[in-house]
Amino acid sequence: MSDDVAQVSAYITSATLAPIQVGQYSRAQVLEEIGDRGKYLGEPGEDGAAMVGGTLISVLADLTGLNRRDVANSLEFSSRVAIREVGDDNQHTSEYWIAFTRSILQIGWFRQADQWSSDFIDGRTTGAENFSDYVIENVRNDPLYSHAEKELVIRALESLRSQAEKRAFFRRFTAGGSKGSYGVNAAAVTNGALAMRFSAFAFNCSAVVEDYLIFSIRNITADVQKNNVEIAANQRTIDSVRSQLEARLDEAAGDFIDSVDI
Repeated sequence: MSDDVAQVSAYITSATLAPIQVGQYSRAQVLEEIGDRGKYLGEPGEDGAAMVGGTLISVLADLTGLNRRDVANSLEFSSRVAIREVGDDNQHTSEYWIAFTRSILQIGWFRQADQWSSDFIDGRTTGAENFSDYVIENVRNDPLYSHAEKELVIRALESLRSQAEKRAFFRRFTAGGSKGSYGVNAAAVTNGALAMRFSAFAFNCSAVVEDYLIFSIRNITADVQKNNVEIAANQRTIDSVRSQLEARLDEAAGDFIDSVDI
């Protein structure tokens, strides 16, 4: 075992994951039956999307089944580490995304870009009906994503907010009263390597927001923190620790991931 694989393995063993709180629509039995989180991201040859905690992940058709499995595993592991690390008070703040990125960089991914920015939203003048409109417009104008990635992320977000049951699942991870947060993520094969590009948004609002996808923000003001991150997979390392990482996740498998119809 090489030094870098040994280091990743040690981190996976020592990390503390947030426990699963099974909700109304438990996926535990389904996950046990299929044995592969990547199935939630659809079949190879087709675009796919899923919610993993507070992240909406979209994958392009060129991802293999194993690529999809690694993406889903990595997102769930890092999300659960971050939730446990920052606690309930900070789950919907930028602190969560800092902890999330720190974790995913320790399980076989390496950073290619990482940039924070800030914004202010006045619902009376912004032109967006809700926060998902704001995120969609942000993604549409963001050079981080390719055209195909932009189209897929926007399609997934528009689809998610039109599905009441899926929104209810996502809301459990993204709405915290006057603070809310979620990420949109595109996974693709770039120059032969698995890569993810994602934007995380943390909203600190002037009033309680019940749903950060569809709730009207006409009378809301909000400070926004945004983190754009691009990471690529060290596939040799990920291959080496895949079984170990999945074993940690399966210690408490359940209501943390669900597909989105696109």
